[in-house]
Amino acid sequence: MSGPIVGKRRLRAELRRLRRERELTQDLVAAEMEWSLSKLIRIENGTVAISVSDLRSLLAYYRVHDPRTVDELLELARAAKRRMWWDEYRALLAGQQITYVGFEAEATSIGEFAPVMFPTLLQTRRYAHATSDVESPLAERRVEFHARRQEELFGREEPPRVELFLDESVLRRGPVPGDEALLVDQLEHAIEFAQRPYADVRVIALNAGYHPGWEGDFTLLEFGADDGVLYRQQLLWEEPELIATYRRNLERLRERALPSEASADLMRQIAHELK
Repeated sequence: MSGPIVGKRRLRAELRRLRRERELTQDLVAAEMEWSLSKLIRIENGTVAISVSDLRSLLAYYRVHDPRTVDELLELARAAKRRMWWDEYRALLAGQQITYVGFEAEATSIGEFAPVMFPTLLQTRRYAHATSDVESPLAERRVEFHARRQEELFGREEPPRVELFLDESVLRRGPVPGDEALLVDQLEHAIEFAQRPYADVRVIALNAGYHPGWEGDFTLLEFGADDGVLYRQQLLWEEPELIATYRRNLERLRERALPSEASADLMRQIAHELK
């Protein structure tokens, strides 16, 4: 069974499919259900969760009578309402970040390119503090949130496969001028992380030439064959054509990146130079 975020996504897709298969317009369905049109639109867009009672009524209207199908869809609706660990941090996050974390928690693989700084999943607490807005009263909570993400994601029995591509400049750019020890600590943590069985951390050298990363950072979450979500510029994208493009971009980054051991050697070399 899917988790709450992927399950909610699957449910709304199924409801759209059922309506279109029956060649019904949103206006007609809303009128027959005695709902406002905006309510149905929000349900199909995933803006709001559908209640179990409303879902039962909608499935009956769509003439979905197979008990197994009905039970499965009802369970997806129940799961969407369950409170998750990240809900307590909802007020800290902008845009679609909270939804992204829900997707991340259910991903089977994560591919990310970082052009400016170490990805949050790879950051030490010291590095996270240094790259936070220290003037904000919420800075400490954000650091705590990202540490919790790491703990929840990598502390479970089967962590997702994580593939991180770092521009070489990331390894040399310290967040605090003159504090080389902070960057050394972060580099050593990245080297250790890369040795975990589910992780691969590779460097795109400065002389690698043009590659897809020149367009900026991105993260691709995968949930199985032909099912993924792209996170870019703090927005989530689910269009299949775009997902396919970024799968190819990850492949091109693999071709341009230093091998895993050479990447670790470069990180060791830079850490040694900074000591």
